[in-house]
Amino acid sequence: MGPVMNIWKRGKGFTLIELLIAIVIIGILMSLLIPAVNKIMENARRLKGLNSLKQIATAYTQYSNDDVNGRNIDAGNSPTGIIWATKLAQAGYLNDPTVYCFSGDNGASRVLKKIIATSATTDGSDAWGSVPGTESDQEFSVWVISNVPTDAPAATTPIAFTRGLPADGKWPNSGVYGTKGGYIAFLDGHVEWYDNLGTGEDEGQLVNWDTGKATNSIQDTIPDSAQILSASGGDGGSVKGNGTSPTFGGGS
Repeated sequence: MGPVMNIWKRGKGFTLIELLIAIVIIGILMSLLIPAVNKIMENARRLKGLNSLKQIATAYTQYSNDDVNGRNIDAGNSPTGIIWATKLAQAGYLNDPTVYCFSGDNGASRVLKKIIATSATTDGSDAWGSVPGTESDQEFSVWVISNVPTDAPAATTPIAFTRGLPADGKWPNSGVYGTKGGYIAFLDGHVEWYDNLGTGEDEGQLVNWDTGKATNSIQDTIPDSAQILSASGGDGGSVKGNGTSPTFGGGS
């Protein structure tokens, strides 16, 4: 009876070596599992950003095709991305402000619901615009492009892109996805992911508006009358053809 009891007692526990082996195995499994989980989460975050930008692109395409003569969004004399988004909302095409803020983007506003009016004002003017009290420095996860001609080459003319893309075509660390890349939405409604836009000015993946040749500068893909806008105007708010270049820093 004694030997049986000894075996039973030993079977209920672990030796120190067995415990250490178990810890090592768990550590190895965790080291393999954590990167895989992070990859899945990153892909899910990108997919959500892709869907949001597709909604913006689709709404813009519907807006521009709604009139037989074609329409573009003119953000006015003091243009901002907020005004651009508000005009799209006013026309009834996209009234969800959360699509302008991508998941995991620490540089974008967290109070976007206050930015775009959801109904006409109560003073009878039917005016739309930013809700009173909105901070002037609020940011989107995308920069948008105003005054894009509706007869522009639809498949190669951008209308919106992940915030902060510099003139050299390489995404900055301060962007939504860091240096990994970003999205560009085009006039025909399609959206593409780019790790970068090319290594040389004439070796890019985009199309120069003036020459029709390859370019890695997103500024070169739009006419002089177009404007690249951040939410508050700021970083992307310059007119392309006024002799100054937009400050492509990465947003606030």
